[in-house]
Amino acid sequence: MINDGSISLTQIRHRRIWVFGLMLASTLLLGVKWVAAMPTEANPAAKIVMTALFLLTSAWISLFFFSSLFGFWELFRGRSVPGIKRVPEATALKTKTAVLMPVYNEEPRQVFANLLAMAESLAQTGQGRHYDIFVLSDTTDPKVWVAEENVWNQARRMMPADIGLYYRRRPKNVARKSGNVEDFCHKWGALYDFMIVLDADSLLEGRTMVTMAQLMEANPDTGIIQAPPMCINSRSLFARIQQFAGRVYGPIVSAGLAYWQVGDSNYWGHNAIIRVRAFIDCCGLPVLSGRKPFGGHILSHDFVEAALIRRGGWQAWLLPELKGSYEECPPTMIDFAVRDRRWCQGNMQHLKVLVSRHLHPVSRVHFTIGIMSYLSSPLWLSFLIIGMLVALGHEYFPPEYFYHEQTLFPIWPIFDKIGTIRLFVISMFMLIFPKFLGMIIYVKNNKASQIGGIFGALKSMLAEILFSALSAPVMMAFQSKFVWEIFTGQDAGWNTQNRGGSTSWREALRRHAGHTLLGLVTTGVVWKYINPLFYWMLPVTIGLMLSIPVSVLSSRAAAGAAFFRRKWFVIPEEVDKPRIAAAAQNFRTELKEAETGGVVRLIGNPYLLEVHNVLLESNGPVPEFAKEVGDNARIKLDNFVSYQKTPDFTRDEEIFLLYNPDILREAALMMNLA
Repeated sequence: MINDGSISLTQIRHRRIWVFGLMLASTLLLGVKWVAAMPTEANPAAKIVMTALFLLTSAWISLFFFSSLFGFWELFRGRSVPGIKRVPEATALKTKTAVLMPVYNEEPRQVFANLLAMAESLAQTGQGRHYDIFVLSDTTDPKVWVAEENVWNQARRMMPADIGLYYRRRPKNVARKSGNVEDFCHKWGALYDFMIVLDADSLLEGRTMVTMAQLMEANPDTGIIQAPPMCINSRSLFARIQQFAGRVYGPIVSAGLAYWQVGDSNYWGHNAIIRVRAFIDCCGLPVLSGRKPFGGHILSHDFVEAALIRRGGWQAWLLPELKGSYEECPPTMIDFAVRDRRWCQGNMQHLKVLVSRHLHPVSRVHFTIGIMSYLSSPLWLSFLIIGMLVALGHEYFPPEYFYHEQTLFPIWPIFDKIGTIRLFVISMFMLIFPKFLGMIIYVKNNKASQIGGIFGALKSMLAEILFSALSAPVMMAFQSKFVWEIFTGQDAGWNTQNRGGSTSWREALRRHAGHTLLGLVTTGVVWKYINPLFYWMLPVTIGLMLSIPVSVLSSRAAAGAAFFRRKWFVIPEEVDKPRIAAAAQNFRTELKEAETGGVVRLIGNPYLLEVHNVLLESNGPVPEFAKEVGDNARIKLDNFVSYQKTPDFTRDEEIFLLYNPDILREAALMMNLA
């Protein structure tokens, strides 16, 4: 057995003291400098509020900065995460692993193409027989449901002989993805030792999945191993910039987290392996009390599941050295924000979970980091607004230099302009410098020809910094709005993630009109009333004012292709495409596109109808429908069979028919006789 280095509890404690000690020391130092730089005549209440906001935002920046520094050092020295036992690559598996693909109204061909590519990659390791693949559908669109069954039926014939491909659809998507996985564990979990949980856009190389199972076997006290996913297959300019940023900066962020988390790491919801027994014993998620958005089922279930598994005595590992883990980026700024809205609500729900009893202290840190990742935006916005109000008040209510008491000399207000500039430069340095460290590791680990040349990588990094500067104020405004909506009781719901397409000018106007107006009004007010702040505010106001064209143009695949041709934002996986990504693309071509006819498609194809009816047995109990729904569905189906009148089924009516095989068989028979 290979052991890449043990680590004691004392050493782990020292790592955390270094990271959080440096964070606290730098935050306090910056806070002292801030207090010294503030205008002496400012309102005391405003001073206190601005200082509190400054300390909170500085602590957030400092944690990111020092965590990245330690991550860079670990990667530069080529060190793996210590404390977890490793085994030779050729070690034969003795366990069985289920690969779970939860889906919700996704495009079926892409889902099954990815799974076929993963199955093929597993078979090539020679250990494919230790894996089965499950598609766990929570799809609510009846036409997508039928298409899923159709494509599954094609894909199962293309699977390697020793890997099973199973499909089931839940009648009700209770608790969404977490409930979907929990349902699997209750029904089939006893047959498997581990489960690898995916997202609909996930790709995991077979070698990676085998390594994950080998690590679980060699470390019986481990409950979760997370493989950091890397974005690939991006086409739009926005997605390609995010993909490049993740490829360059992501490794030092992951390594920095792993440095101080060690065996108390987090779970990101996908591309991770979980011990089934640990999940069943520990992860029965509560339904939070109260109304939505804070109450109800937990949206960001992954953090909570990791905390519960850790509370149960199991270890959780983030292993940056696990390669071959892929996902896709949202294609547009608006799609990114839509996903962020759901994540924001989930993290705000963690305010209730944070105070739960017996949680590991590091789990509480994970929750705090997740919460602060969204609260930091309204904190920054509040800081800017209060600072502008203080400056505006200074213009309209000039300070008194001579008080009513007789004094020999005037009392001059003190404002340390140079100190304020220094604080701004330090903050920008702490935000940007880790990007340069990531670039060092990126260039060190990859051939120049695979990253568009050294010059191409550097110019791409500088362009990414510029794009981040333009988009950061927009995301700050989005996230501030999200936090406001959540605290005023507005639920985000759960919608299918858009994985393609671009942003129209009309959609951009609808989504960004408020951002543009905010930028214009702020610029006008600052220019007219507090002109000394005009240039200081430009980094914020320019991004807001340009939000509509930036959002539209960055969403275009043509723009992404044009930048790629000129060697901007190139990643190695685009020059030398991973075999599994190429295989997924080939399988998508081989799979026939499923017709979206729903019930009409089924009754016109007796074979697919029988496949559907057989699969109903594994779907669970039939949901109840109102009598009116059933009656209307029958009438519309009869009209279609008798008069070929295209049926306008409602969603519930079509689902009712899909749960009634006898009605469908009779309609199919009548169609054949006609």
